[in-house]
Amino acid sequence: KGSGKRKRVYKITTEGSRKSLRLQGIGIDSKPLALPKDRKILQKEREERVIECREVRLRAAKAIAACGAESAAKENPTATYEHCLMRVKSMTEKGLANRVKAIERAAGKHCVVKMAIFKSCLQDEAMWELAELASEALERLKALKPLPAQ
Repeated sequence: KGSGKRKRVYKITTEGSRKSLRLQGIGIDSKPLALPKDRKILQKEREERVIECREVRLRAAKAIAACGAESAAKENPTATYEHCLMRVKSMTEKGLANRVKAIERAAGKHCVVKMAIFKSCLQDEAMWELAELASEALERLKALKPLPAQ
């Protein structure tokens, strides 16, 4: 007789018999899922997106300058790029999301300029989800308030 202890029996399995549809490579509509792209293709797409974002940000910066960012900065010191950048670097993501809501809710005299600068800072710091949140808020503010006169 043995020692009375049960010995563990380890089974070596290569793959389970049950798999989710995703692991089987089947999409929701029973169509095959697209395979992940090659690393080089992904890298090229990302580089193209970065270039496109940079061009969009430059156009936005020109629009901000044209709509009176200089005068807004003179009247309101929190409407400067430097101030927004300091906030972005020093605040948590939750705090930044609350900041976007606060700018939108306040809807002050320079809210459109301030939100545009804030969005640009978020993009420069690669905080894409928050930048998207700021972009949506900016569009709502633009519909609510026209750009300040020069």
